[in-house]
Amino acid sequence: MHREEALRAINEDQLDYIQKPVSVDFDTAGGFPLSFTHCGEKHVVGEILAQFRTAKSYPINAFLVRTAGDLVFLIYFQIKGLSRHRSIHQGSWVLSFRILHDYELMAFYRRERKMIVNMALKRIADFHGHVCPDLVLGCKLCEVVQNLLPFNGPTNGIAAIIAENSTSALDAIQILLGATLGNQRLKIMDLGKHNYTVIPKSEATGYRVRMKSQDYDDEDLYQRLSGKMLGNTIVMDEVVKLQILLDERVKYLLRQPPEALFEIEPIQKEAQLAEGPSVYLTCCRCGEQVLASHAIERRNAVYCLSCLQRTNAGCRSYRLH
Repeated sequence: MHREEALRAINEDQLDYIQKPVSVDFDTAGGFPLSFTHCGEKHVVGEILAQFRTAKSYPINAFLVRTAGDLVFLIYFQIKGLSRHRSIHQGSWVLSFRILHDYELMAFYRRERKMIVNMALKRIADFHGHVCPDLVLGCKLCEVVQNLLPFNGPTNGIAAIIAENSTSALDAIQILLGATLGNQRLKIMDLGKHNYTVIPKSEATGYRVRMKSQDYDDEDLYQRLSGKMLGNTIVMDEVVKLQILLDERVKYLLRQPPEALFEIEPIQKEAQLAEGPSVYLTCCRCGEQVLASHAIERRNAVYCLSCLQRTNAGCRSYRLH
């Protein structure tokens, strides 16, 4: 069960409530539970799906965990006292609930919590691992490209796509259009924008595809909860609410035609270098090999980008791939 499925199940109350004390083997250095024992059975934690606070004034004390037996539980430390510096003084562990397994639900509910989109996206979602707004934007971008390219199909018609982000959208491009990092037809210049330059093979014109500004009614709440998630100050109800907001954005984006999300501008097509053999040079500073296309020559010496940045304080770091 993925994290998103678990949060949807919590929202739909697809739970087996337990609310009993348990014995927990806790890694104090790492700050997470390793295993817990309930009714004489030991459950080894295989993955932490989420962690949060049960109250805003508490440190992180609750964990949504998936066990090695593929069961998902919520365990939390019931705090009975805090020190002046908010470190836990005393309390006990409680096993709150278990998320019902697929076979315990009717088929309708199993489908609903696994997928919130039509089956046309299932292949991309399976590859990526889950469905999110950026992945849907990538699928919509692929629709735009398929409408722009010659009828013989996008896989053979693309010379290159330059993406100005490194979001989940890139997985949709690689699956649906066949332009991948490996075949060097997908190139990334990560500027944090959903902008794309599409260079066809057989047309004289290229295209710049830019995402239009999207107005979400819940933007303030979304940014506030996202900030709390990143800052590890979020409580469980807020984690579930954030997942609901993400799901609503997915549904909204799926309803939009591609032209409502992107604007297209014809541009002059630039010559593209053919895929060639990899040539490596040796960085004079770290001694590691670097592709010749990514090496920088300075004062008759060859550097990789990271070493050049360390030797030149005025050289700013950009995420270029």
